[in-house]
Amino acid sequence: MLSLVPTPIGNLEDISKRAFEALKTAEIIFCEDTRVTKKLLNLLNIPLTKQFIAMHSHNENEAVSKINPEILKTKNCVYVSDAGMPGVSDPGSGLVKFCQENNIEYTVIPGANAMLSAYVASGFEGEFCFWMFLPHKGKERMDKLREITDSGKIAIIYESPHRIEKLINELKELIPEREIFLAKELTKMYETYIKAKAKEIFLPNTKGEWVVVINKGEKRKNLTLSYEEIEKLNLPLKEKSKLLAKISDKSSKEIYKELTNK
Repeated sequence: MLSLVPTPIGNLEDISKRAFEALKTAEIIFCEDTRVTKKLLNLLNIPLTKQFIAMHSHNENEAVSKINPEILKTKNCVYVSDAGMPGVSDPGSGLVKFCQENNIEYTVIPGANAMLSAYVASGFEGEFCFWMFLPHKGKERMDKLREITDSGKIAIIYESPHRIEKLINELKELIPEREIFLAKELTKMYETYIKAKAKEIFLPNTKGEWVVVINKGEKRKNLTLSYEEIEKLNLPLKEKSKLLAKISDKSSKEIYKELTNK
């Protein structure tokens, strides 16, 4: 049988009794990072007398394809990500599908989750959507951000310390009056909450993992024009260059040069 086991997102005491017992009695542990999981077991005083198999975002499909279904049926098996609930912006879904396709019994143990913790802490109320991580840059990122902010629902996003400042600046431009809730280092010693209108947010520092909760606004249809459609508009070249720069990886100066040479 397979158990998907949530692990603490910061505070070791958030390990549940069920999760502890599943890790203790496991014969095989599939894990996002074997080093991280072994460190956790050491902290919990659980002997490392188990088989550890790495299964992360880069090798999940390959690792699952090599599993003998009889192993999952006859041994106590566990899957854990580095922190939080497996399958929530982390690997795990491939293993679940494998169990479903091979009639293998499995269970999911409830536990720590940064997304839900941040939603409750925000004080916002209503339907929400979890968007995981945004694309890193370019038109794809801006299109996704516009889709999120125009959805009419509360939106929850994970963001890294390297891009949180960029995200806040984007929100200040897109939805300056919308309320935003930020949660950093959840359950850890320096857990921090920030709640303000987008235009008023100030980040004292960007260290740590962030959860961003965007309050719902009015639902709007996506009226964003494509790059090609903007190119055809009868606008001054400088204005057109600025618009095109917002949905591409190029600067307005680069685009202006391209347009003047056409």
